[in-house]
Amino acid sequence: MLVALSDLHLTDGTTASDISPDAFQILEREILAAASDRDAREIHLLLIGDIFDLVRTDYWHRRELDGSLPVANRPWNGTLNPATGMNPAPDVELQFQAILQGILAGPAAKALCWVITRLHAGSRPFRVTYVIGNHDRVLHNFTSLQAMIQAAVPGVSLTFAAGLREPRYGVHARHGHEWDPHCHGWKFHNEVLERGKPTGPFDEATYRVMAAGEVVTAELMSGLVFRVQRAVGTDPEGAELIRQLRDVNNLRPIHTVFRWLEWMGGAQTRRYYPALHHALGESLDGVIDSSLGKHWDKLNRQTLPLTGDLIDHLQDVKRLAMGKTFEEFRGRVHTLAPLADLVLDERRDRYLEGAIQEMKDEKDESIQFIFYGHTHVGKHEYLSGKPDGSGRIYVNTGTWLPLICPARDGVSFASAKQITMVFAYEDDEDTSGKSGGASLDLWQGIRRKLYSK
Repeated sequence: MLVALSDLHLTDGTTASDISPDAFQILEREILAAASDRDAREIHLLLIGDIFDLVRTDYWHRRELDGSLPVANRPWNGTLNPATGMNPAPDVELQFQAILQGILAGPAAKALCWVITRLHAGSRPFRVTYVIGNHDRVLHNFTSLQAMIQAAVPGVSLTFAAGLREPRYGVHARHGHEWDPHCHGWKFHNEVLERGKPTGPFDEATYRVMAAGEVVTAELMSGLVFRVQRAVGTDPEGAELIRQLRDVNNLRPIHTVFRWLEWMGGAQTRRYYPALHHALGESLDGVIDSSLGKHWDKLNRQTLPLTGDLIDHLQDVKRLAMGKTFEEFRGRVHTLAPLADLVLDERRDRYLEGAIQEMKDEKDESIQFIFYGHTHVGKHEYLSGKPDGSGRIYVNTGTWLPLICPARDGVSFASAKQITMVFAYEDDEDTSGKSGGASLDLWQGIRRKLYSK
């Protein structure tokens, strides 16, 4: 039996709220029940990326503040290594080690590791495949980080990979960021960093290249939380603002972040408007002025507002929307939002398109299921079918974090907690009523509940 999930985004807790450790009790219970009910010969846990989030942290901002780490020494600053898009300074690896140490010490990460250890101690053979995503991309670059995770689950068979192809279960899986132009470094490497040394989108070398998405998370998203939290301090009236800001990375589609800030700011007292406005401006600068940001800006030349690459879009926010006050920012965002939605049309599903293409190229008929994560939106699509009921299916494993989405009224936002788990069984598992071949169970649930503060 293969069990797949993704995008837990376990953090060091400094700029984001982790999922409840109790969620992993659900995971263990469901795995053990399915293994028993379906006569599983083994349990293969497939973690499809962004499990430990190594960029959702205020680590770099704190160390800048106390003078122990200059801005130039951050992973996306300095003179970038053309092979990886990263600062080649020797202490960069130590920076990520310190962040991962903080993550592994947190209650959610401990709960996950405890469940993995318990499953390993069970009666069935157990193994884990960790498919590396983009928020944990540096696991490709520094094997010391892989060793730290292995040490947290001693004795467990743990493999790190860019993807998994497992014909026994009819499964092909990858994180899915390969289809996100902001989060995969393929074009960045080939067209900017090393134009004379092209790589393929799924080459091992490509996965080691940092992308703009990580810088946005660390500098803009986490930087915003850090700066506003410092401005608010211990003021109890600011606690709700900080609580909401810590969920900024759970927003989808991500390009609505400035509309969300405008809407959320409207629900807070005016006393925090200057802090929000100042923090947003400085956090935007952290991305735009980074070494990686300046290089990324060479990808697509901007011809009109809201065209070009991700850095161009952030520059447009500063130039067209920021204004001199938060009130002015709110008004401009409200006016520009329809145009931004039109130009940055997110209705196209690049991940479904990628899955369709990959399965068209897949010649092995035993591969029936293709799994991606990354989008945070759990879904499934039937790619092809046969009269006997078999066929190929695309599954996105979503996230276990809350999902914040624009509401249908075009003004407000809403959220719910969610869990997606996928179970795949080989031919001699889950045999009741089955004519043969691999089989699949997909479980998706949400919980809408108002929690006490």
